[in-house]
Amino acid sequence: MGFKVVHLTKPCKIKIKNENLVLFFYEDEQEVNVTIKDIDFILFDNTQFSITGKSLQLLAKNNIAALFIDDEFHPSSVLAPYHSHSTMNEIANAQIQIDQDFKDIMWQNIIKSKILNQSEVLSFLNKDGHVELKKLHDSVQLYDKNADEAQAARLYWRELFNMYTFRREQGSEDIINVMLNYTYAILRASIARYVSASGLLPIFGIWHKNKYNSFNLADDLIEPFRPFCDLYVKLLLNTKYVGANNLAVNIKRDLVNILLLECVDINGGKSNLSKAMELFVREYKKCVIAKNPDNIFFPSINLKYMQDELL
Repeated sequence: MGFKVVHLTKPCKIKIKNENLVLFFYEDEQEVNVTIKDIDFILFDNTQFSITGKSLQLLAKNNIAALFIDDEFHPSSVLAPYHSHSTMNEIANAQIQIDQDFKDIMWQNIIKSKILNQSEVLSFLNKDGHVELKKLHDSVQLYDKNADEAQAARLYWRELFNMYTFRREQGSEDIINVMLNYTYAILRASIARYVSASGLLPIFGIWHKNKYNSFNLADDLIEPFRPFCDLYVKLLLNTKYVGANNLAVNIKRDLVNILLLECVDINGGKSNLSKAMELFVREYKKCVIAKNPDNIFFPSINLKYMQDELL
C-alpha cells in the first residue's frame, strides 16, 4: 500500500519506465520518476496531460485510485481497478444474495453513524444544533424510513455555516459548495478503489440503486465519512482561507491532503482517512459474507487531532 498523494496541476506527459511512472513537465522541461508502490492516490487536476495505456494499466494493477478533472475544474471521472480479487465469485454471490432485512439494518446504522458524526461536528464548533441531531440519531428507523437523514441535513447545514439561506448543491459555484464537492469527490474515488479491490461489485448498493451509477455501493459507504470533509472545509475557511472565493491550486492541495489526516477513530485505534475507509470497506465485506449487518464498526472523528492540527 502506498503513502503518497500525487497532485498533477501542470501540463505533463506520463509514461512507464521499469514498472514505475515517469512524469515529464512541459513548462519546466523536467522529468520526475515516481515509484509506483509509493502512490496511494493520483489526482489529474488539469486536462493538458497525455498518458499511455500502459500507464493506466499499471495504475489499475497496483490498485491506485485516479480522479480526473474536467475543463471547468470539476471532478469528471474516476479510475478504479476492475476486480483482481481472487475470491471475486464468492464475494459477488454473497453480495447478490443479501436480503432486504440486511439492507434495512445496514442503512439504518450507516445513517445513524453519519448523523452522530454531524452532531460531533456541531458540538466541536459550539453549535446548539448538536443536541437536536443527537435526538435524530436516536430515532433513526430501519432503512431510515422516517427520512431522519434529510431532517438532520436541513438543521446541520444551516448551523454549520451560520447561514439560513445556505443550500448544499452539487453544481453550485459558491466557494463552500465547490470545496465540499471537490473533497467529496476525492473521498468517493478513494473508497471506490477499496470497494473494487475488495472484490465487491460496486454497482450493487444498499440504498443507492441508480442503474447508470457504477459506484452505488461507494456512494453508500462514504456517508459516515462526509462529516470529516465538512469539518475540514469549515476549519480551512475559518483559518487558512478566510475570504477565499475560488478554488486556487493551494486550496486544492490542502483538500487532497485530507486523505492523510490522522483524524479517524475506528475499531479502537486511530487512523488516517484513507486507511479508515479501506478498513471500513473490508469490514462491510465481512458482514456481507457472514450475512450479519450488525457486525461492523463505524468511524468517529478524532476531535483532538482536529483541534491540535487545524486550529
